[in-house]
Amino acid sequence: MKILHLNTFESSGGAAIAARRLHTALNQDGRVTSIMGVKERDSDAQNVYALPLYRSKIMNKVLGKTLAKFNDKLLAWHRPSKNIFFSAYIFPNSLATAIENLHPDIIHLHWIAGNFISPTVLQKISKLSIPTVWTLHDTWAFTGGCHYFGDCHKWQTQCNACPNLGHHFPLDIVKMQWGMKKKSYKKLQPTIIGLSHQFTHDIKKSSLLHEYPIATLPNTIDTKIFRPIKKSITKAILGLSPHKKYILFGACAAANDPRKGYDLLSQALQILSAQNHDSVSCLVFGASHANTPPAHQLPVTFLGELHDEITLALAYSAADVFVCPSREESFSNTTLESLACGTPVVGFAVGGIPDMIEHKVNGMLATPHDPQELAAGIAYVLEDQERREAMGRAARRTVEEKYAYPVVAKQYIELYQQLLNRK
Repeated sequence: MKILHLNTFESSGGAAIAARRLHTALNQDGRVTSIMGVKERDSDAQNVYALPLYRSKIMNKVLGKTLAKFNDKLLAWHRPSKNIFFSAYIFPNSLATAIENLHPDIIHLHWIAGNFISPTVLQKISKLSIPTVWTLHDTWAFTGGCHYFGDCHKWQTQCNACPNLGHHFPLDIVKMQWGMKKKSYKKLQPTIIGLSHQFTHDIKKSSLLHEYPIATLPNTIDTKIFRPIKKSITKAILGLSPHKKYILFGACAAANDPRKGYDLLSQALQILSAQNHDSVSCLVFGASHANTPPAHQLPVTFLGELHDEITLALAYSAADVFVCPSREESFSNTTLESLACGTPVVGFAVGGIPDMIEHKVNGMLATPHDPQELAAGIAYVLEDQERREAMGRAARRTVEEKYAYPVVAKQYIELYQQLLNRK
């Protein structure tokens, strides 16, 4: 059985990381062959292919760049709101031919925006008559272009006149893309994967996807890389004080993306600093600085971008607690990584976080988006070493039982086999 994963990027962004981990887990299982098709490669990894979008190198270079620029200008004309992630891609390409040449038994879509796979291309893929699975890493598949819908609920009926866009006329690109998706999905007949129970619940309310098979399967993680390491060792390697307790926070664009909730964390730290937690410091990865001065008195060390998983594992293991203050999440890879390293997590009960955190067992859940509860959860973990260590052991056990490579690979292989048996 050959599985072809399609993701715009090879390793940039949470969806790419999740897709690559699943691809690796499937190959380690040995019962299937997994390959990845991406828009552009950025490593020499085996079984990863940069798929040509057009039939010749010249067309790839000229037509691909021309259409991408035109598409970007079209989006700019619609004036998306700042801090809103919105994308649209309406043009055809020859990707279906490249897919056919790889002879997969299953096509597994992941994050396909960024001028990679448009609804028009999905219609062409449907003509290959290959069973298609689609893991949704955000909401783009069932909106007119928003990757996170916030407080808007138009996606439950029909997206049009998007409140996140400044222009809609003479062309309402949101309504047009929504209609193109609806048409392509009817031909593709995908099996949809939600990464968490909360996200699956949202998908089932979607007017675009509710009629297709929907399952809930999580992301997976390499428990050999992300594992508990003695704090004395990790603190020494990272140059941290052996006597302090460390709160860790991190994400892509950690201090700049409002969805990641750094401002809410800062409010929680202000509450903690008022309670005289003198021996506590904060570590932040994914950012080199904050855009605004902190309101709290706790020392903060910005670790910048951590580009390899071993360094990430060191940071998680050095910390006494990881905080995930996200306003929205489909899953939360950072929560999973921290738990795998035996570090309890305090987070808001959004997306996949409640699936992973068992309250007062391996972490703490706080009401979205309450800094007071977040601060109380952090304090609960920090104030008792014996309790904290027990939570850390429970965190590791959770990952080994539910999210390790063999566990999740088995679930996906069973799903793939079911789809092939129906064919």
